[in-house]
Amino acid sequence: MNIVTEIEVIKFLKEKITDSIEIPATIPFVQSGILNSLQLVNMVFELEKYFGVKFDLSNLDLKSIESPIAIANTVNDLMGLNKLTLRELISKICEENSEKDAVMFDEGLVKFSELLQNIKRISAGLLNMGINKGTKVAILLNNRIEYVYAYFAMFYVGAMPVPINNRWKSGEIENILRDCDSRIIITEDIVGTMSPKEVITEIENNGYEFGNVIYIGNNHYGNKGISFDDLMNGDADKTALLEDIKADDDAMISYTSGTTGSPKGVVLKNNDIVKISLYSTKLWSDENDKPFSIAPLYSAQGFLSLLIDFCTEDRFKMISSFNPNDILKEVSKAEDTILHTQPTMWTLLLNCRIINFTKFSGLKKIVVSGSFCSPELAQRIENKLNCQLLNAYGLIEGTSVVTMTRIGDSEDIRLNTVGRPIPGVEIKIVDQTTKKTLPHGEIGELAVRGYNMKEYYNQPEKTSEVIDDEGWLYTGDLAKYYDKENISIVGRCKDMIIRGGFNVYPSDIEEMLLRIPNVQTAAVVGKEHEVLGEEIVAFVVPIAGKTLEKNQISQYLFKNLSNYKQPDKIEFISEMPIILAGKIDKKQLMEWCVQGIPDEKRVLYKEKK
Repeated sequence: MNIVTEIEVIKFLKEKITDSIEIPATIPFVQSGILNSLQLVNMVFELEKYFGVKFDLSNLDLKSIESPIAIANTVNDLMGLNKLTLRELISKICEENSEKDAVMFDEGLVKFSELLQNIKRISAGLLNMGINKGTKVAILLNNRIEYVYAYFAMFYVGAMPVPINNRWKSGEIENILRDCDSRIIITEDIVGTMSPKEVITEIENNGYEFGNVIYIGNNHYGNKGISFDDLMNGDADKTALLEDIKADDDAMISYTSGTTGSPKGVVLKNNDIVKISLYSTKLWSDENDKPFSIAPLYSAQGFLSLLIDFCTEDRFKMISSFNPNDILKEVSKAEDTILHTQPTMWTLLLNCRIINFTKFSGLKKIVVSGSFCSPELAQRIENKLNCQLLNAYGLIEGTSVVTMTRIGDSEDIRLNTVGRPIPGVEIKIVDQTTKKTLPHGEIGELAVRGYNMKEYYNQPEKTSEVIDDEGWLYTGDLAKYYDKENISIVGRCKDMIIRGGFNVYPSDIEEMLLRIPNVQTAAVVGKEHEVLGEEIVAFVVPIAGKTLEKNQISQYLFKNLSNYKQPDKIEFISEMPIILAGKIDKKQLMEWCVQGIPDEKRVLYKEKK
């Protein structure tokens, strides 16, 4: 699909103004001194000719054309992008690429024409079950092709998928279902290590009744059970009964990981998902790219990677395994040009023996998102794979993607920042308490405005705590401007440690720890202390089969970090506790600081005297 990014706008400006000056993508023209207000208005007529659009001059808001990134968003809206729904996106891409390969899942390959036909058949089956626009349907599945079909069919119908984290226990799943009142669930015989049949039985014994269970495999649910295979045999012509979907209609509910309390249901809107998917695709890929995503489909990174890859309008790949060896074997086939990953996975991949025998010749780009990727880890990834790393920042409340680096950015920008906003997104860095904008370069809380969630489902008070009356979403993440436009993420506001009156950002220490030989991964948290306020505790996972000494770590940190950043305690553990999308569970680490590390998680070395 043809959309405009700030890259095309800057090219236009260089042709019309001059190619001898730098044109920032996000800074207003008047502020940067490139154009004055009169020149800005006169430029509108040139924009109309160049991009084939028509501005409403009687209601023109200069903010809509104040920078290249604002122009890109405005031009796309004039071309109808702001009215596009997920149903229309799916239909348009599948119909325009009908004979091309669409998705390879494990060894199965589906063309765009087959994909659309399957989506329509499943949609007809959903309609026949009484699942219509707005119906909430929980999904508890492993990564598999049916997960892709389920997402797309529900987007097509206008139903709202509610993906369930495969790591949650029965009680957590029940809380989610009760919160959103989903009475229909799609599942299979075994999901991860859990038995959905046992989970569903337990939930029903607690008085929560399901209407239907759409199952893959065996029917453990009697008359309530409906086979997914039967949905696949639905009458595609019956999709004529579909209700209209509007751009601002609710699309899905994705629950937060629950690291700061009970998981909250994030309601995302149709057109926001469409825009983020298309912009991400356009900014990261070209017409010859073939993406490969290894993210779990229940996570925000997973379903956004699915849609971003779909929008390349070419064959994209997913696999059911999260085993590092299986992933690296797949990469060695040299069939894929972009790999979508998250940082925690790379701490495992880089320390797999098989990586020394893996061929990365097919890859051109590595997309890293989902959690903080330190400059040290980013450098290791680029050095090992010999291709360009693209860094992204987002959060589910902001529809997953807020900023990203661009193809062609310098190594300095790629490794040390998460880039600049995508079209349609504004950012500012504010004081955590007053919410006033801070001077450029200072560390503060990142606020975003653009494709923000509609709400936390049924929690208006929680929603108002993070979104103000002007539409700014306060992310809880600490950030700073690295240069004029690109930002760096420093950490979470709640993760910041105040030790002896000094602010300590765990990422500063974690980055240094990752530079130490035989350290696989590391995380730093604060523990309450009577005198210091908080003390610093570093958790370190050694590379399997290697030996580490606390003295070795302490000596390295003493040479490279200020004295107030030195950890008070260093703990060796076998693996990090992980939450949604591979993020390290620092809440769990803080509990271990107080309650003690479980014996099975400890790594004990005999220290040298």
